[in-house]
Amino acid sequence: MKLLRVVAIAGITIVAGCSSASIGARAPAVTNMGLPASVSPALISPAPMAKTSILPASVMAVKPQTAVQDASYTQIPGSASFAAAAPDGSLWVLSTGPAGNDKYIWHYVGGTWTNISGLASRLAVGRDGTLYAINSGGGAYSYSGGTWTALGGGASDLTIDYDGSLFVLSNGNPAGTDQAVWHYSSGAWTQSNGSGVRISASWDPGSYGWLGGGSVPGGLYILNSVGGIYHEFKGTPGFTQLPGNASAIAPTLDGGVYVLGYPGNASGNSIYYFDLDSSSSAWTTQPGAGVNVATDGSTLYVISASGGIYSSPVKAAQLYTFGGSSATLSARAGQTPAAMNLAAYQGISASVQFGQVTSGSGTLTGSDALNNGDVSPNTLPADNATVGYSPIMYFSIYNPGPATISFGSLTPSFTLTKATGFGGSGPCELDVYTNNNSNQLVWQSVGVTGSVSGTTATVNAATLPPGNTVDFQPGQQGVAVACSTPG
Repeated sequence: MKLLRVVAIAGITIVAGCSSASIGARAPAVTNMGLPASVSPALISPAPMAKTSILPASVMAVKPQTAVQDASYTQIPGSASFAAAAPDGSLWVLSTGPAGNDKYIWHYVGGTWTNISGLASRLAVGRDGTLYAINSGGGAYSYSGGTWTALGGGASDLTIDYDGSLFVLSNGNPAGTDQAVWHYSSGAWTQSNGSGVRISASWDPGSYGWLGGGSVPGGLYILNSVGGIYHEFKGTPGFTQLPGNASAIAPTLDGGVYVLGYPGNASGNSIYYFDLDSSSSAWTTQPGAGVNVATDGSTLYVISASGGIYSSPVKAAQLYTFGGSSATLSARAGQTPAAMNLAAYQGISASVQFGQVTSGSGTLTGSDALNNGDVSPNTLPADNATVGYSPIMYFSIYNPGPATISFGSLTPSFTLTKATGFGGSGPCELDVYTNNNSNQLVWQSVGVTGSVSGTTATVNAATLPPGNTVDFQPGQQGVAVACSTPG
């Protein structure tokens, strides 16, 4: 995975803290950090969550000015000191006020900021969208339906695991020194291996050389008090140390990690990227600097020293070459693109009709193929269509970016024709190889209606559940039209 573009912010002192010197072989030895003495958060009364009046969205109608070096990214209106990216593409931030360590909490979705009651010093978001927070007094809370629920006390940092459970660092030792790790699951607290000053869960299920080739979602990254960078697979009592030092960390979902240089600096630190599957032990310096970084897997968020909020695509768009024909159409917000027609390929031709573009503008390129191994690179998985269904055509939709193009909540409709027919009649479904709510690339079935009849197969448009949209992010998205087979 390589970075396409990252926010670049000028006028900030760059503090180079990550070593690029080789340390030799990949997958260094595993270190067992042990269980330092610590008191369970269950035994510490959580500091009360503040009750604050709801602030109007106009409070965030500001853009702290920072010189920009790369015009391909977006500055988001508002001012923040900390960001937590949500799997649904929304963003939670802590504001720059009020004075003190606890800040107002804001949610950015659909271009609109919404304030919620409460003050916090750190935030994290689970795969299901649940917000978690700790305040400067160490109280750990979850937030749902407008209600804060206390989970425990004595916490200094937090992160949400792939399975939705909570990890925190305690605050029992002096500030700035290594704190014990505690795990909250099914209403119970247990101490976990390790200690540090910053913690971040990884939801990446891939296998990478630097991590010993393991492939288990639910790993943890820990930064210790001298900037050491460690990774532990869930359920494995031992940490792999990455080279260099960092003051903040944001793991991606496809083999990479972003960090800020060490030590932390209120004027901003350089941004670095590490490819976990590279034979090199070097960190790549990225443009710009910041005081906080976060990623939801597809977008990198950077908070500048002035409070500016910036976003940029995490990974380069990858074009999959299909053996069939291709067609291109332009997508413009507020308009309905013309149907994308694909010439006959192995006896099948296709027409795809999109709905109105609700946001984003750009070009989409489509290419068709059968499931016969002619896709390059060969990374599409076997389609797990509903039992009794068989994929009869893959369809690649490529958005070269940089903006995400959304077609609202209506899936496209498909018409497939084959001179010799499809061998019987039966219902069809649409399977999409794309990001789900956890930003993992997987097949998802869309509940659509359609049928196979003679020489024609149709898949009708369908309305997705509330909160879901048909988004084509920069990159490739595969579609399989899957229909039932006779007998």
